[in-house]
Amino acid sequence: MELKQLQFFVVSADMGSFKRAAEVLYTTQPHVSKIIKTLETELKVELFNRNAVGVELTEDGKKVYAQASAIMQKMDLIRQVGGDRPRQKLYISSVPNSKLVEIFSLFCQKEKDGDFQYQFLEATVEEIMGHMHHHTSEIGFVFISQRQQAGFTHQLEHKKLDFIPMKKTKPCLLVGKNSPLYGLSSIDPSVLQTVRLVQTREDFYSISVHPGHLKEDISVGHNSRAVVRANSDSVVMSLLEHTDMGTVSCDLLAGKFERYKLRAISLTGLKDSIHFGYIKRKRDDLSPAAERFVAYLGKVLK
Repeated sequence: MELKQLQFFVVSADMGSFKRAAEVLYTTQPHVSKIIKTLETELKVELFNRNAVGVELTEDGKKVYAQASAIMQKMDLIRQVGGDRPRQKLYISSVPNSKLVEIFSLFCQKEKDGDFQYQFLEATVEEIMGHMHHHTSEIGFVFISQRQQAGFTHQLEHKKLDFIPMKKTKPCLLVGKNSPLYGLSSIDPSVLQTVRLVQTREDFYSISVHPGHLKEDISVGHNSRAVVRANSDSVVMSLLEHTDMGTVSCDLLAGKFERYKLRAISLTGLKDSIHFGYIKRKRDDLSPAAERFVAYLGKVLK
């Protein structure tokens, strides 16, 4: 048995799919399937039930997963021993949001005298849950619709994660000075059908894709006016600054860090609220560095 086999097994279980595991591991789906099959042959048990949408752990697989996860965690600890490594680490994943990045930058400056190693990854909500589950990040910041809470909570339970809400907010349309809507404080969501949109790449939990965020008959994620998709928030911000495009966002930090001179326009008559907060592993306490960052972020949000 090799550590590579255990790594592929744990990641496949975390992601619920050989295809998604392959993306995380930077390899191919057939290679992941082959590695898992060799492990099953060696252990003489079936670890997964395969189906059309992915894989699920068998009862034997659940037992092996508990032990394999513990081994992978111990390996991470062993790798940290020795050398002149920083005493403190802060590994964060976040949905793309330029304001959160700016807050993170200010925190790094505030903590400049500490002995730190930082990591900040931008990802979709589904990817963030994966990062948390196999310890790529310690903490993950996300926006979740009230209507998505049930499905989101189910996914968290499956991956042994917790969501800690920090603030409740509302969807809005973010535009720059070139937008004809720039001077407005609020609009009906139906107006979105006339706006050229730029949106970050989507997953099920994206603010823009879920019709529950808006009126029942409007789904921005499938709006033909969404002319640009981007995997970088800086691309979105630049397009808002220099074009008449808009983006569906939220008013969490409206009026703060507005170096792009953007306007958050309220969407009237919405039933849903959006919860901003962070994901952590159930069995792990936050490190002192993560606790300080959450406290710092909490002060900014007030």
